Amino acid sequence: MRIGFFGGTFNPIHIGHLRSCVDVYETFMLDKIIFIPTGIPPHKNKDIVDAEYRYEMVKLAADEISFFDVSRIEIDTKNVNYTIDTFNKLSKIYNKDELFYIVGTDAFLSIDTWKEYKQLLKYMTFIIMKRPEYDLSNIFIKYKNMIEFKNADETKIYPAYKNTAYIDKLPAFDVSSSNIRKRIREGKNIMYLTPNSVINFIKAKGLYKNG
Repeated sequence: MRIGFFGGTFNPIHIGHLRSCVDVYETFMLDKIIFIPTGIPPHKNKDIVDAEYRYEMVKLAADEISFFDVSRIEIDTKNVNYTIDTFNKLSKIYNKDELFYIVGTDAFLSIDTWKEYKQLLKYMTFIIMKRPEYDLSNIFIKYKNMIEFKNADETKIYPAYKNTAYIDKLPAFDVSSSNIRKRIREGKNIMYLTPNSVINFIKAKGLYKNG
């Protein structure tokens, strides 16, 4: 199988995450995309809600799309989560599959702050989700001697090469988790920014009202 993994705090998950992953799924002709909510992130955020709440919101959103799934692999560790550790576990679990790690442009730019990042660059196949307004020149300059960049300009089966980052150019989505949290604190409507099932969960649990 061809599997894409998308990790993040998802605090909360929103349509930008979902729509971008649909695009990646189609462009790379994947069999599924697995969301991996972070349990305890290395860089703590005072505004982050409990991991179980974030997992439930991701699950509610993913359940609406047949080729989406959610993993508890980081949440159940009960420790600070590092991508290198998760990658090593996934490589053993899915050792017969083609694996892709999906990241946003900002996350990839700062990958040199991640634990054992050189190992990640050497052994993983990345899919970088590029927004139209984002300039990749800083990424190319910073990592040009460490990883090979390839454009994904058409729909086809791109091989899961190690030491490779594919660039997937996405449509613009002006939505973010931080903006959703801000709107909730201000008492504003978040309709159409995240699935209704997630909105109802946030309301039921009273999430993000204080920050």
